[in-house]
Amino acid sequence: MTDPAAGPDQHPSIQFERAERPSAAAGPTCAICTQPITRSYYEVNRHVTCPTCRSQILADWNRGSSGGRFAKALGLGLLAAAVGAGLYFGIEALTGYEFGLVAVVVGLMVGAAVRKGSQGRGGWRYQLLAMFLTYTAVVATDSTMIAREFGKQARERAESVAVVAPAGAGARAQPDTAGAATRIGPGAVALGLIVLILLAYAAPIMIGFAAPLHLLIAGFALYVAWKLNKGSALRVTGPYQAAAGGTPV
Repeated sequence: MTDPAAGPDQHPSIQFERAERPSAAAGPTCAICTQPITRSYYEVNRHVTCPTCRSQILADWNRGSSGGRFAKALGLGLLAAAVGAGLYFGIEALTGYEFGLVAVVVGLMVGAAVRKGSQGRGGWRYQLLAMFLTYTAVVATDSTMIAREFGKQARERAESVAVVAPAGAGARAQPDTAGAATRIGPGAVALGLIVLILLAYAAPIMIGFAAPLHLLIAGFALYVAWKLNKGSALRVTGPYQAAAGGTPV
């Protein structure tokens, strides 16, 4: 009997919807290759599996390293988050409306991509990764909306000032921006970037105060990404004798 480390209920290559339990009349059939089992068999998460398929499952399960799987999950998750954010902007550009429910689709895409990268193992590390990447995609869309709104208001204020300002006043009031720029050190730039990132990640929460439904949808998207990467165990037991009706050897 073997019981590998925590992972998904079923390996990505397993299609257990075709599984058949041992039958006294017809005999057991492998849930993977659907071939009849005449001698011994194993059970993978309680599904009948022939020795060949069982070996293949374990080989696939143990392939690669933990760091490699996490890196792959991160890469695929980032790609899914970028595609999801692009989908959001594309829908807005085509329709002129902002659909918050797209965030749930992003959660599905990111969650599935992270699970694929982890080879279906799941677990708290991949759950946190999927939730973070989903939230990052939501941050990208929300912060862009806020930046656009601020830019629109700034342009309107600039236009109104230009209308009422006396001729030539603007030229006399120009600050020495070149000199100011030279006085900004790398520490100030780094601090400014940190502040901008913090404000961006706070954007969905700030929007949620004015629009609670938006925050609720974002929370559901995070839940979807978390649930898709929930970990379980891959359990392999056996061998059993087919002729003995499933009696362990």
